[in-house]
Amino acid sequence: MESKKRTWRSSMEEARNQQRVDCDIILNKIEGGHTNICRATNISLDGMQFLRLLEPHESGEGRRVRLQFELPGQDEPIWVGAETIYDENGCVGVRFVNISHGHFQLLREWMRAQQIADVPIFHDEAAA
Repeated sequence: MESKKRTWRSSMEEARNQQRVDCDIILNKIEGGHTNICRATNISLDGMQFLRLLEPHESGEGRRVRLQFELPGQDEPIWVGAETIYDENGCVGVRFVNISHGHFQLLREWMRAQQIADVPIFHDEAAA
């Protein structure tokens, strides 16, 4: 049974339309009137993967949650409505289903900056 989940999850990763950026972001997950603190490990324009921390219950797949987080270097909190895609051993993947245009723009600009920062610098050996 567990190997089926891994196969499904691998195929989901291949089907993603947006590039993911590794991150380390503490966020609030609001579900059923309860707020729990989680830790995001990667993010894209259309979703996020995070770890549940000391949460008393599992979300399960297909459940709607609200997420609130601040991107590193940003002061404005971002609010996102999301749907749980997988929830395995404390690792949760969600798809964003409701995000304001302004928050989408903040996320997009932050992701662009992260991707540019990871571009390697090439040195011209002939000039040295």
